[in-house]
Amino acid sequence: MKKILLPLVVIAVGFIFVFSAFKPEDTYTSATLKTYVPSVTVQRKLSEMTLREKIAQMIVSYSDGFEISENSGEFKRVKKLIQNEKIGGLIFFKGNSLQEASLINQFQTLSETPLLISADFERGTAMRLNDGSLFPSNMGLGATRNSALAYQMGLQIAKECRAIGVHQNYAPVMDVNNNPNNPIINVRSFGENPELVSQMGDAMIKGLQAGNVIATAKHFPGHGDTDIDSHSDLPVLNFDMTRLNSVELIPFKSAINTGVKSVMIAHLSFPAVDNTPYLPSSLSEKLVNELLINELGFKGLVVTDALNMAGVTKHFSTKKVATLCVDAGIDLILMPQGETETINAIEAAVKNGSISEHRINTSVTKILEAKEWLGLFNNKLVDESLIPSVVNSTEAKSIAQKIADESITLVTDNDNLLPFKNVSDKKALVISLNNGNETANTQYFFNNFVAYNKFASYETYDLTGDLNNNSEILNTANSYDYVIVPIYAKVKIKTGTVGIPASQLNLINSLLANGNKVIVLSMGNPYLIQGFENVNAYVCAYGDSEASINATLKTLFGEIPFKGKLPVSISSVFTYGTGIQK
Repeated sequence: MKKILLPLVVIAVGFIFVFSAFKPEDTYTSATLKTYVPSVTVQRKLSEMTLREKIAQMIVSYSDGFEISENSGEFKRVKKLIQNEKIGGLIFFKGNSLQEASLINQFQTLSETPLLISADFERGTAMRLNDGSLFPSNMGLGATRNSALAYQMGLQIAKECRAIGVHQNYAPVMDVNNNPNNPIINVRSFGENPELVSQMGDAMIKGLQAGNVIATAKHFPGHGDTDIDSHSDLPVLNFDMTRLNSVELIPFKSAINTGVKSVMIAHLSFPAVDNTPYLPSSLSEKLVNELLINELGFKGLVVTDALNMAGVTKHFSTKKVATLCVDAGIDLILMPQGETETINAIEAAVKNGSISEHRINTSVTKILEAKEWLGLFNNKLVDESLIPSVVNSTEAKSIAQKIADESITLVTDNDNLLPFKNVSDKKALVISLNNGNETANTQYFFNNFVAYNKFASYETYDLTGDLNNNSEILNTANSYDYVIVPIYAKVKIKTGTVGIPASQLNLINSLLANGNKVIVLSMGNPYLIQGFENVNAYVCAYGDSEASINATLKTLFGEIPFKGKLPVSISSVFTYGTGIQK
């Protein structure tokens, strides 16, 4: 009896030591991580795994997570990967909170070693769940200059993550968006100033990890100055290290000092660091092992961006990607194009001596340590009955509204039109413009305009894509005192643009030429003013969440003041920090 009891006591003491030393609210410095010795639990788990099982811990497969029955091909595919290959993690994309939690519990029950569950919840769980919470964009947060709100947002997202069984959030975006033509980052960034990005990102990291969720700083070494979407091709950034150190790397260095537990590597080519043709940072030993791990001192989990993206798949086979990931220093291989093929390739490389088993052990030790920090060896399941009280709660909506209320930025107001005053005898024409790349929350705007409206009357147009009725609209506009134009131009992968069609720009400029008083509301991309700089008034909301729409309407009609300041320079005239406070 004593021989059985003693090891159990040692394991329990080791487990308690780790959690007392690594509480979720702690700040994790790289120095702390360097001195951390794997616990008895982690060492035992590692020693019990075969080589193939250890390699499988590095694999993160995907699941849509939406209405999957046990008889579906999708369920059987994931079940096989869990039970036969013993993969280490999953990323989920679709569904609602109850469905996803139920599915995660099922998959956790099938797995011998707890699964590390991840998701892209940059702006809240509604990015993937149809009943989740949705916060204003990161750029909206940047406009507030209020890092306390970023912390609260991170903590609330963490609460919702843990409620449904998600352990790693691929957020925050630490890219410095200093390219107005960037087709994929844009409002996902906190701004163009490295210090602002660091301040807001660090606060969100602290909030997420205070909620016992692994935060992930992305997309290292910086995706902010690109004009190609890496979902479609491989961007090549021809910067030198002086530029990289003075701009792109500043937020990542700050995140590492703050104690971020994970960093995601971008599919970007940086010839100044690694000039191997077509080699993305995510597969580069010079970018990952030498720069991130050795030079910057990062000791946490290193994860690739999704390996189904064209920035990788256009140039490398699944087998080659697998071994390059390990050689580079990657710990978590996200969405490889063939999980079994990936495991086979790495196993073969270890057996032929081109990759050492010590290298595999290094990554797997970090993965198991993360699972222990998350408490998964103690309890890997969630109580589904608690979900409705946590996900998209009143508290979540309140935080979202606070952020939105402080974010709305009045960029220019040439004729002192805003907030609207003495308009009870005036008429307004509301023309909603959408570039057609993404669903816009136009109906919510129209519905709530009714509640705030102080005009005698108004009419609405809801227009998408190329326009062929400009003359009709221009004639109509002659009968109105004000023309309000909310524009929904937002980031969407593989579209290559966050602008609006020329016909929509022509409409705005024709309205201005006709002498109409035009107020443009940017409900997404703030840089649009470059197409109509002489607009009467320009307001940036940085997104079309319900909270952002509410805040926009409240500022327009004077219920709250305009508080936001531009976190980016949107033209040569309207630069970083611009914001009329009234």
